[in-house]
Amino acid sequence: MFFLICLILSQFILCQELEYSNIKCNYHTTFLIDTTDINTKKEEMTGLWIGKNSSVFRSDQKAIYDSLAKQSTKESFSNPVKGKIILDFSRIPKAYFIPEVFKFGEKTEIFDKILGTYYKYENEEKINWKILNETKTISTYKCRKAVGKYRNKNIIAWYTEEVPISEGPYTFKGLPGLVIEAYDDKNYFHFTLVKLKDLKQLIAPIRGEISTNYERFLKKRNNFQNDPAGAYFVATGKQTPKDQIERITKIHRKNNNHLD
Repeated sequence: MFFLICLILSQFILCQELEYSNIKCNYHTTFLIDTTDINTKKEEMTGLWIGKNSSVFRSDQKAIYDSLAKQSTKESFSNPVKGKIILDFSRIPKAYFIPEVFKFGEKTEIFDKILGTYYKYENEEKINWKILNETKTISTYKCRKAVGKYRNKNIIAWYTEEVPISEGPYTFKGLPGLVIEAYDDKNYFHFTLVKLKDLKQLIAPIRGEISTNYERFLKKRNNFQNDPAGAYFVATGKQTPKDQIERITKIHRKNNNHLD
């Protein structure tokens, strides 16, 4: 009973902390799946919802996919084929940009997925930005250039003081204005603001995730990419057919472009 009361209380406090966005920023996002193959380039719309004390950054396509998949599942249960429920999501455009970033106050959490499971870790890698005396106009915004290092990536950001919000895509925040454009020096990832609008929507992180830290997450991701068949067996108890192991391993090793 005591545990149940604590659980309900914690959920109540969490709901009290969550807030609604004031604005949403849409970023056109390009990125490579495999850094050695330009043909793996993807384009996706991502969104940054900003409130008074919090923000969340995620793929717009993911929300669309989840909504359509839910609708497809509901229709499949309502219309079984010869008594069988057939789920087919193959025609729903999938999201390729997976990580999400939830910021509340000074705390930033990153959510990322390995083998269908979301993991959450606190981002302790702060970017020490250097603001340069270089400006340009992007859309209608006068922007100033800033550079910084995020883990093993050199980041270039263009921000505007015309929108005095210390926010930006992914973890590229902390500048004296909204980040309009950001990319790494190899252009493996590129974010460009295309729309900013007033929008009231609940800012909430993913639920059902596993809490960890970056070091443990990185180790688990590396283990999965080096031996996906083994990781799949540990997670599900199912064996990967031997004639498929080499092919599956190559596929997952090519998924090597990570923002961290």
